[in-house]
Formats: sequence, structure tokens, C-alpha cells
Amino acid sequence: MAKSRTIQIFLKDSDVDGVKIANLLNALARVYVVPRDKIDFIQSRPDLSTPALYMLFDDERSTVYIGESENFKNRVIGHLVNKSFWKWAVICIAQAEGMDKADVKFLESYAINKAIEVGRFEVQNKTNPNQNNLGEFKQASIIDLFEDFELLISTLGFNLFEPLREDNAEPEQIKQEKKEKDTREFDTLICPATGDGREMAFEKKSAWWAVRISHDNISKIKYVGLYEGAPVSAIRYYAKVVKIEPYPEKPSKYIIHHDGNIIELENHVILGENPELSLFGPRYYKLVDIKKSKTMAELTDYTFGSNYQKK
Repeated sequence: MAKSRTIQIFLKDSDVDGVKIANLLNALARVYVVPRDKIDFIQSRPDLSTPALYMLFDDERSTVYIGESENFKNRVIGHLVNKSFWKWAVICIAQAEGMDKADVKFLESYAINKAIEVGRFEVQNKTNPNQNNLGEFKQASIIDLFEDFELLISTLGFNLFEPLREDNAEPEQIKQEKKEKDTREFDTLICPATGDGREMAFEKKSAWWAVRISHDNISKIKYVGLYEGAPVSAIRYYAKVVKIEPYPEKPSKYIIHHDGNIIELENHVILGENPELSLFGPRYYKLVDIKKSKTMAELTDYTFGSNYQKK
């Protein structure tokens, strides 16, 4: 019989999309969820300078990087500069300084292996570090702690380690997509791009791939464009979609083919003074709204009825 557990979740600023801190009652495990645009919060937390297992997730929660650090406060600075894909940092620590360097090195390898085995997310780690040899008793204790981390991570909305149901995974997925069907009007999908992606894929291959799209939204997408990250930080080009097909070996992801006629917007939609509006995952818009917007704030206001222009 499964035992009951009590989870405490603290919402900083009462914002469900903001910083979250989760604890298991009568346990060492603590998990932080910190949006990229709130990352300064980390500097205010002394416990985030202790050894940690961490995961960096993209906005669509389909891609993850898994790492370890003796001091996440210092480590995250490098990830802000060198990794542009992530929107969420999930940091796992043991309260009362319950882990050391050897522990988190073991957990890093253990977590990477499990995430790859489960197969829900695209794991960005290029190599899997060797698993530290912990003593028999210590290893059992650390794996118990990891199971507590798993429970908190899943409760906070990141199902990285939840096994897929192989017998009916696809039907369940389709049912969920239908349940969450997007009823907004849109005709254009804007995807984030970094480095030479625009030139190598969008221009030379007339395509953009490994994009997570809800099955019910495919028929609505008539155009595809790119939001190019820093230093460009703007939507500049789009093209007419001719075909969308499943991307091999990546469930729920697709390759989008366009007609090769890439059109430059008369007004580039720049990021402007709202860095939190930078795109880290695909977003649906109306082409007419894109064309009449000069900033991401304007486009966001047209699309979601927000008031960024008045802030």
C-alpha cells in the first residue's frame, strides 16, 4: 500500500507562473522552480549555494538539460550566457546541507540515465558523466532522496521521470490534446531560433523541425516564422507552410516545410524593453497582428489582450 505524503508549496508573490518552493514534510528534499526572467531571485537564497541537482527546461517542457553544481548561484550565470533554450530552472537541494559533491555527481548521472530511459523529454546533455561510486548505504540513501525529488518535480508540473504507458501512450496523448484544445484564432507559428539555425534550416532546407505542436492546431497553421534570439532578438522573416509531418522518433514533434519564398517583414518585431517576452518556445499568432506590430509588447497585447504598452 502506497504511503501518504504531505507537500508544502510556497508561491512567491502569489504567482502560479512565478517562483515556487516545494518541501516534503518531515523530509530533506526541497525543490525550487525559477523562471528564467526571475533568476535574480536565486541570489537571495543562501541554500542555493550548496550542492544541487538541477534541470533546465524549455518553455514547452519538451527539452531538458540536467546538471549538478556545488554552488548553483554561480553555475547559473554561465547557463544564462551559453544556453538560450531554457525558460525554467528546477533546482533540487537537501535541506540542512544534506548532500556533498559526490552525492550530486551520482544524482546527475542517475537522473540523466532515467530521463533518457523514460524518453519523455529530449535530453540535451551531450555526454553522460560516469556515476560516482558511493558506498552501499550512502547510495541507497541518495536514491531515496532522489525519489522524493521526483515526487516534488512531478507535482510542480515537470513529468520528466514519469514512465510512458507503452500500451496506450499515443491514444492518451491525443485525448489530452483534445481536452486542452486551443480555441484562439491564429494562422502563424513563430519558433525560437539561435545561432545559424535560420540560414542552415529555414533558408537552405526550407523547413523548421522538432517543433512541438498540438495535433488539433496543425490544420490552423498557414505560416511559419522565426524569433531570432540575441543579439537579433526579433521576428524578421516568415514563409507559407506547404506541409507539416511528424518528426522521426520524436513523439508529438513535427517538421514544418515552407514554400521557400521567405518574406521579410516591413517592420521587424523587436524585443524592445520587455526581456520577459523573449520566446523560448513556439507561439501561435495571427499574421495580421505580426505585420502591424513593432515590438513583442505590441504583438503580445494584440494576441492576449495584455497591457504591456502601458507598463
